[in-house]
Amino acid sequence: MKPLVVLVAGGSCSGKSEFGKWYRNSLLIDLDSFYLPLSNLPHGKDGGYNFDTPDAIGIEECAKAIKELLRKGVTEIPKYSFIQNDRIGTQTIRLKRTTKFIVVEGMYTLYSPLLDLGDIKIFLDTPAEIRVARRMLRDVKRKNRTKQEILSNFVLAEEGYQKYVEPTKKKADLIIPMSMNPIKL
Repeated sequence: MKPLVVLVAGGSCSGKSEFGKWYRNSLLIDLDSFYLPLSNLPHGKDGGYNFDTPDAIGIEECAKAIKELLRKGVTEIPKYSFIQNDRIGTQTIRLKRTTKFIVVEGMYTLYSPLLDLGDIKIFLDTPAEIRVARRMLRDVKRKNRTKQEILSNFVLAEEGYQKYVEPTKKKADLIIPMSMNPIKL
């Protein structure tokens, strides 16, 4: 029996990664792995790189990898470094005999052609103040950024959320309010 494809969307630090880990017998794929190389990233109004648009992610590339995974049971996906802000190689992922779910989590999972592969589409609706608190905790550690950089980047991320992510909520089969304590999740 082929695994179900579960798409988990929501804003930056809405709890997508943690939520994806709750699935047993699953393979978790982070859409962030498909960020484009810096040389291919779009630029924002300020001239810097714009990571907060669906054009910054290889959504089509991810959909192809999911299709190959479903067909062959194995595929290669990019490895992405948030310290270097670039792809740093690839990794092979494979289904196990016990895999029941392929969980793809990311802000833009409810965009085609990935959307068309989803058997279950979930949107985590998390308030901005919780997302910014979580982002503060995550990015100091994961991206080696200062709190000032994080707050400044969150303003841009929030603009991207309002424009590109929040409207996809209507494509979800299930909308889950995620107002949990930012320290615990």
